[in-house]
Amino acid sequence: MSHRRFAVWLVLLSFTAIVLVTPLSGSASRSIVVTTAAELDAALSPGAGDLTIFMQRGTYLLDHAIQVPDNTALIGEGTMLYDGEGLPTGFAPEGRTVIAAIPGVTGNFVTLGDGASLQGLVIQDVVRPALTGGSVVVVLSRNPGDSVSAQVAECEIINPNPVTGPGLTGAVGRGLMARTVNGVGGAAPHEQSQLSVHLTQSIIRSPGFGDGIFAINNASGSHIELHLRRNVVGKLGANGGVSRQDSTVGATMLIQSIGNLYRADNPAPTSIGWQLNGGSDAPMLAPVIAGETLNNKLSIHSIDDQIEGFGRAIVATAGMRMSAAAGVISSNEMELILEGTRVVSTVSDFQLFGARNLLGTANGNELRVTMHNVVGSGPRTNTYGDAASNLGIGNRLIITGNLNAFSRTNEAILPMPGEQFFTAGR
Repeated sequence: MSHRRFAVWLVLLSFTAIVLVTPLSGSASRSIVVTTAAELDAALSPGAGDLTIFMQRGTYLLDHAIQVPDNTALIGEGTMLYDGEGLPTGFAPEGRTVIAAIPGVTGNFVTLGDGASLQGLVIQDVVRPALTGGSVVVVLSRNPGDSVSAQVAECEIINPNPVTGPGLTGAVGRGLMARTVNGVGGAAPHEQSQLSVHLTQSIIRSPGFGDGIFAINNASGSHIELHLRRNVVGKLGANGGVSRQDSTVGATMLIQSIGNLYRADNPAPTSIGWQLNGGSDAPMLAPVIAGETLNNKLSIHSIDDQIEGFGRAIVATAGMRMSAAAGVISSNEMELILEGTRVVSTVSDFQLFGARNLLGTANGNELRVTMHNVVGSGPRTNTYGDAASNLGIGNRLIITGNLNAFSRTNEAILPMPGEQFFTAGR
């Protein structure tokens, strides 16, 4: 690339950055250009905040994880292409800017700080053993009361690893993960922490049976927000509050999903498009016992999304017990609002329950559902219930309105929920 052409690109890219990625704490005060992995490492040094890093096109090979510091924007030369519906399809070949993991990386590959952003980049993980694995792009709480807000715009995230048991640093096999952290190594849980993630016009590919997006609260009183707009991703997994060795009480999560395509990277009867829980315990290895899971809530509002190719499209539960030995699982909530959502599954469109108890009981958990102008797949094995196993008391599935209105405002959802689940029948 000539010096003149690179200078022109830098000016244009600076303008694009203003349009697509708005700095979360004011305009960046400095900018630099990097052309090698070594220069990228140097630019990402701790304390380099209020910085915009422009990456020249090419592939940057890294054998270690990286952290994008607070208030740092990382911008590549990539030009995203779009289909006729305005959804991203991938980058034009001539401008691809790739941050690629190679053997040697352990744990999460790219961690975003508060006010950090990514744009115009391919972030590509490498196949790794489960023990040293992690997720590709992550936003994590760092201490109690922490606040982290990050943005990803016009990026492609490639996640080749499957979901497995936790690795050395936590969840494995997720393309984008947001998590408030339970105490690690005896440290205090990150209670009262807040995370916010904006994902816009991006693609997450998970060819190795991993999840596209995963969000989870492991700390009491914490809050996560996901704002997802015009993306193409795989599975969405979210849990409003999960107890591990410490109880998780009063955690909340809000997901706003608008105009996204959730498609199965690996179509199979057992695949799930959205796996959603208001609260649950985590399976723990003896002698560790999970604490209480109380008063947690997950809310998701979907507008004009498409969920296609999965065996089971939406599996939603307010409260779930994984272990009989875990503490009380009670009074967790989930709210599911679907407007204009299009669902195409091979086995079931909806599995909706107030509670699921694999072992033992869960009590007083409530799933509330509102659907307008939703189009389903036709006859499928949809299932609905207050509690999947009829164990526990006070668990409820509540659907807004009445069966007649539901049948008139939604299409091809068969079987429909029973009349007893609607507010008019309660």
